[in-house]
Amino acid sequence: MPATIIENYNPNDPRTEGENYLFEVFRTSPRFEGWTVFEQPHINSMKPDFVLTHPEKGILIIEVKDWNLNSQVYDKNGYIRGTDGNYYKSNPINQVEYYKKNILHYQLLSGVNLSERFSRYFSCIETIVYFHYATKDAAMNYCNAFNSYTKIWTKTDIDYIKYIENRLNHNDHTYALSRNYSSFSQNGLLENLVSELNLQLQHADYNYERRQPLILTSDQKKLASLNPGSIRRWSGVAGSGKSVIIAEKAVQVAKSDKQVLILSFNITLRHYLRDLCSQQFGPGKYEGERKKLKSQITISHFHDFLKLLLTEHQLEVNFDEENDHEGYEINLMNTANDYFRSHPIKPHLKFDYILIDEGQDFKADWIRFLKPFFTGSGELFIVYDKAQNLYGHGVWIEDSNQIKDIGFKGKPGHLRYTHRLPSKIVQKIDLIRQKLQLDGEEILSAKQEQESFFQKAFWYNYRPQSRLEKLQQIDHHLRYLCRSNQLEDITILTTNENTGAEIVNYVSSFGAETSHVYDLNRQQNRERRRVEKWKFQGGTGRLKVCSYHSFKGWQTPNILLILDSPTTNYNGEHIYVGNTQIEAVQNALFISLSRVKGRADNGEYTFTCLNYLPEYGHLSSIFDEQYEAELSF
Repeated sequence: MPATIIENYNPNDPRTEGENYLFEVFRTSPRFEGWTVFEQPHINSMKPDFVLTHPEKGILIIEVKDWNLNSQVYDKNGYIRGTDGNYYKSNPINQVEYYKKNILHYQLLSGVNLSERFSRYFSCIETIVYFHYATKDAAMNYCNAFNSYTKIWTKTDIDYIKYIENRLNHNDHTYALSRNYSSFSQNGLLENLVSELNLQLQHADYNYERRQPLILTSDQKKLASLNPGSIRRWSGVAGSGKSVIIAEKAVQVAKSDKQVLILSFNITLRHYLRDLCSQQFGPGKYEGERKKLKSQITISHFHDFLKLLLTEHQLEVNFDEENDHEGYEINLMNTANDYFRSHPIKPHLKFDYILIDEGQDFKADWIRFLKPFFTGSGELFIVYDKAQNLYGHGVWIEDSNQIKDIGFKGKPGHLRYTHRLPSKIVQKIDLIRQKLQLDGEEILSAKQEQESFFQKAFWYNYRPQSRLEKLQQIDHHLRYLCRSNQLEDITILTTNENTGAEIVNYVSSFGAETSHVYDLNRQQNRERRRVEKWKFQGGTGRLKVCSYHSFKGWQTPNILLILDSPTTNYNGEHIYVGNTQIEAVQNALFISLSRVKGRADNGEYTFTCLNYLPEYGHLSSIFDEQYEAELSF
């Protein structure tokens, strides 16, 4: 029996001759027995031509080009002449490899387990560019594919592949098609990955049945209602429901068959927003309605959205993550702006609604850049919290000079009441601000709650003499929390990457699985950090160990804050502490306290600060009496 095909034929967008030829081969050739073929699946605004999956063999992503490479429109090394007469780098290898990376890193939880079992986990997905009219030599030269992992197929290749009696070579025809089973199929890892991807491509998601939609307050409902034709900004204190409002608004847009883009600044926050949209969507009123989560909602962080735009328009730029430095986005925006002056934006990248969370982390120029991708028929809506401005962008969104030409009218709206933060935590934040003589926006509690014995906020002052002593102190408190909580419900927040890496290595030595955001080699390597950030997702059952920056927008019943200097370093058992960055410590205290949320079933929570800075020891008087527990290591 040939492949199972999930067809996506659109009469308004007919298949090219190359797409139709491949489709017929997949439909009729015994070579593809057991495979599932997805035609032009729509996943987070990516539209690869074909995705093929097999639970024992692997995953293929295929991009089809009907290009006549003999035309003067095409030049070697991936250049294509635009309608303005200029040549643009447009190598389809970059396009298909971007799809692979984005799907593996941002769409699939199972990829986390696979990456930790196999150093070569990236090859579980293989990429192919199919040229229907070109010769092999012409296609290879155009793509400069001689050292590429991506396979270049022509009609000659597919005519050879389709006959089952022909023996395939993995160098030309992929590992997945040339072997009976993949090395990644051990312990069901590939099967789990394929199963999850199939659900994603069929418009389902991993936490479909996990939670019921949150019930919004009257103020939140009012703000979440759709207001077409508006460009608005709305501030809100921690816990006021800004992310929930974004998710609820996005769900309403999706259900009305409009296109919505949700943007964050942090990679980690996009995972949380994805889950929140799924939660607010609910089970759906009719069969297949939940497919709108994938077809109508695009969720990204700003820098990756820039890469998506360039990739979907087949523009090649340097996407080397090592170059993803401050100002890196300027180069990407300039490339895009130059191109769009003489070329149209693809329709699936025009959005009726653009919704931005943690808007204080953005820049005014980023919003101006986004406006051409906004149809104007819906909303451009930004929520922000100026108390959590960590990246030095200032409160640009309230600066009349910076917001010119964006379209805001009048003063920004404001949500003054927190609905998530326990009233006791709000009191602690206020007392810390008083003790440290800090200015800050007042947070009002929407309701006063009766304090429970199981709602605790602790502070411990420690002066360890060695690295091991410090780690044992942290482990002591972690084990205490584990007595009555799952690892999933505990987060360790740090002010220092070296301390975070030490904690991850230490708890891992006892068999605890973690999600974290650090370069464990302590070289502050951006790519290693990024790899860990895409694995930092909810629903994995793992202990989270995270910088306070990357945990913005998240929430948890149990916070363990390790408050030491951002300059702390370790050499063997020696601990070295440089100058304490006062602003970073103050931000860490506020962010950490503001991430607490009581458990859904009983309201229990625990906030614990382990303080390693003598100058902040006096804050212990604000917190609860310390607990004693006899714990063995």
